[in-house]
Amino acid sequence: MDQIEKQTYRFHVRAILFEGVFGGLMWSTGEIARKALGVDTLLLTLIVMAPAVSMGAVLFFGNWISRTGPRRLLRRAATLGRLPMLLVGLLLVPSIGDWWRTESGKELVPWLFLVLVTIQALASVPITAAWNGVLRGNYTDENRGSLFGYAQRWGSLLSGIGTLGAGVWLHYNSDAFPWLYIIAAIAGWAACFIFSRVPLRSREKSATDAPKIDSARALWRILSRDRRFLTYEIGFILYGTGFMALVTAKPIWTVDAEFLNLSWPVLLGTKGLVSLAAVILTPYFGKMIDRIGPGWLSGGAYSGLVLYAILLAVADSTASFIVAEIVFGIAMSAVILAWNVGPISFASINEGREYMAVHVALVCIRGLIGHPIGGFLSEATGDPRYVFGFAMVLWVIAAAVMFSLGKGPARRESESPLA
Repeated sequence: MDQIEKQTYRFHVRAILFEGVFGGLMWSTGEIARKALGVDTLLLTLIVMAPAVSMGAVLFFGNWISRTGPRRLLRRAATLGRLPMLLVGLLLVPSIGDWWRTESGKELVPWLFLVLVTIQALASVPITAAWNGVLRGNYTDENRGSLFGYAQRWGSLLSGIGTLGAGVWLHYNSDAFPWLYIIAAIAGWAACFIFSRVPLRSREKSATDAPKIDSARALWRILSRDRRFLTYEIGFILYGTGFMALVTAKPIWTVDAEFLNLSWPVLLGTKGLVSLAAVILTPYFGKMIDRIGPGWLSGGAYSGLVLYAILLAVADSTASFIVAEIVFGIAMSAVILAWNVGPISFASINEGREYMAVHVALVCIRGLIGHPIGGFLSEATGDPRYVFGFAMVLWVIAAAVMFSLGKGPARRESESPLA
């Protein structure tokens, strides 16, 4: 590693510890909304859909992302987008807490919660673009995957500890869930401020000839000129549509009395198991993506998710659910690498943020399709397992698409994407 890589890695590890806490708690939002707030299927769908659909805002944030340095981008987005989650803590105020338990409070609070979740999701657009743009510029192609993997394991460790602790806490006091969002807001804000101190290999304001992602047409220009990247994104759209359908139906399957009816420690503790799998496997998958490329890694991960869908559908006890979640954790450890490192691996040195912006924007498409399908099928059939079957079919197709990219580096230097 050169000096910039060493410095970047040190800041990366420090920031990812806090980002792990933030991500783990926010990842539990669907289950918390269903079990603590008692939201119906419509509101559950909207709450879990908000992060994905908000990614489409990159088309509006594109110019700001392109012209703003990553340090200011991270600080401003964290302050405006993540700190508002502190407002969930108002439910701890006795008078507001009493009102929340009234009929009108139970109707209004989930909608206000949806607004705050959406605000933090909107902030993730510039945060993700800035974060991954720095990693694209500061880590070399030879080391990026492995360094990201080594850093990510520490975030996964804190994520697992945080979600397991949250599950135990809520087991003894289910009304304490606002504290989780106070912790998440502070941790998410701290992660961005720490990472904003990373020394930059270049000033990392996009090169003057780098494409600007400020419209659907600009997005398509990058996809159409880089066909390998287009194939990669098609695979991710297929995967993501199935994934988002499943995560919409999953809280119904795990929380509702007629299905698994799991306790808080199991609901959130199994998320800790997923994080533990990432702690163990992410460094390995980081080295693997450097060796076999994001296409093959993604294809293998989606194949693992096919097995997960089957195991989740047949789960009929806490033990069988835990087995399914272990498989999920293994597969998602690879998906995390493919999601974060894959897109920027296709980009040239000056286009990391633009490629990541395209990748982020397309999350909106799969969110607009997948989440409503998950909610509709669950409500119409009365059985979330139909959604699991739908996801499994899409993951089989997505794996085939990713394997078609072949083995090796994402970017072929002999094949200019501008051709």
